[in-house]
Amino acid sequence: MKNKLIYLFLFLISLLSVWRLFRVGYPSMQDDMQIFHLEQFDQCLKDGQIPCRYIAQGGLGYGYPLYNFYSPLPYAIAEAFHLIGFSFINSIKISFILPAFVRTFGMYFLATAFFGSGGGLLSAILFAFAPYQALNTFVRGAVAETWALSLLPFIFWSLYKRHNKLSILFLSALFLSHNLTLLYALPLLLIFSIFTKNTKFFIRSSLWSFCAAAFFLLPAFFEKNLTTVNTMTQGYFSYFIHFATLKELFISNYWGYAGSMWGPIDGLSFSIGLFQWLIPSLVFIYYLSHKNLKHHFLIILLYIIGVFALFLTHSRSTFIWKLLPFMAYFQFPWRFLAPAIFCFSLISGGLVQIISPKFKNPILIFLGLTIILLNLPYFQEDIWYPNLTDAQKLSPAEISNQSGDGLMDYWPKYSQNFPTSFAPSTPTIVSGQVSVDNFSKNSHQANLNLLVITSNATINLPIVYFPNWELKIDNQKSSYQIEPNLGLIQITLPQGEHQILLNFVNTPLRNAANCLSLLTFASFIILIIREKRS
Repeated sequence: MKNKLIYLFLFLISLLSVWRLFRVGYPSMQDDMQIFHLEQFDQCLKDGQIPCRYIAQGGLGYGYPLYNFYSPLPYAIAEAFHLIGFSFINSIKISFILPAFVRTFGMYFLATAFFGSGGGLLSAILFAFAPYQALNTFVRGAVAETWALSLLPFIFWSLYKRHNKLSILFLSALFLSHNLTLLYALPLLLIFSIFTKNTKFFIRSSLWSFCAAAFFLLPAFFEKNLTTVNTMTQGYFSYFIHFATLKELFISNYWGYAGSMWGPIDGLSFSIGLFQWLIPSLVFIYYLSHKNLKHHFLIILLYIIGVFALFLTHSRSTFIWKLLPFMAYFQFPWRFLAPAIFCFSLISGGLVQIISPKFKNPILIFLGLTIILLNLPYFQEDIWYPNLTDAQKLSPAEISNQSGDGLMDYWPKYSQNFPTSFAPSTPTIVSGQVSVDNFSKNSHQANLNLLVITSNATINLPIVYFPNWELKIDNQKSSYQIEPNLGLIQITLPQGEHQILLNFVNTPLRNAANCLSLLTFASFIILIIREKRS
């Protein structure tokens, strides 16, 4: 009965943090391309491109390999709901709603393993209602980072408890959720596994999970140099513009919906949360002076890691960012609020060891309610669009707007320039006289019939090149050129009628990665069956 009441309470506070998303309509958000990304993911599946890599309407309609590099799990989960009848809008909202329950229950289970149910509840409330969680959901609209951060507690818990299948499942989900979260999560997990003497188990689970997610991880890493990925660290996205101040981190209660700006004045909040740093600091100080307490070293270690993560958000850490060039891909140093609130929320459960048993329940109830009431106002959108429909969000004008967002991040590097307007609906005639008929394209294929009237003709297809597009002219495999300005596929044809077929095919690396993931998945199923039989 006690567990049922606790689970009900956890369900209710999870619901409280995202209840506004249950309304009809859609909120405003900074990353306002989630509906378009889901629609393109859905189109991949309908076209039979599995796993999805190249999207047809991305890159201002020229197509580009978004899902070769962009973590697919949040959209795969949303797509599952769309396939059973939910609209694109509601499916994306569900993909924002579910992490609220995952992070609350996950942190409760993890903290309870160390501090009991009272400490687990306190840690879960602090983690669930950290302002950064609201920032990701209701301001930035960062669905991938929301999922990755929410999965962390369950990953740590499954590793600590040595749940073989669950650890592989949750780690695989992390590998497919957000690349940048993975960069700090893996070192943190390694430190945790060494401390809890689970290193071999962690390495084994990580290898299983890596192989399961290889279809995404291997191409994302080894083919990134085929794109203009370097633009992700330039201009506005240079990390040195976006350091947070101590006031923003610890004192300010400002909440906004604008952007991260140069200097100390920003249009959004980088607050840790008042109780999110006060309680763990109190716990740290107490445990520092009482070395005989259980989990003493764990609390000291996680607090130091949390403080170091906060240090990375401040300009004083610039020397570290310069020392480790890969850090530039984090773009925004305040992203390290995520590991900080994770570590601080977890060790806050140690407060139950400090409080006298006589006053423990009243104090925990008071703290829980205060934390919720203090932070709940952050968990709301700036603007709500109550009448927005899929048709409106996916209108030609909206698709043009959304398909250009993030274009330079993964644009293939075979061009001299980036497109500035939406792609034409038919091939462009470069030279000669050509009559084009029945041009169509989807996420991995293009077809057209044409008549070349002059002796020779050259056309540009409205498709940007990325390895590998395979061309067949009149059922014969043929070569083509890459137009240098935008990197489009260019075809030169002799006089006469021709049938053109263009297919996007996997590179050897992608084929190997796909096979590795399939073999791992099959092995995982066999493992489950054998365990059940035994």
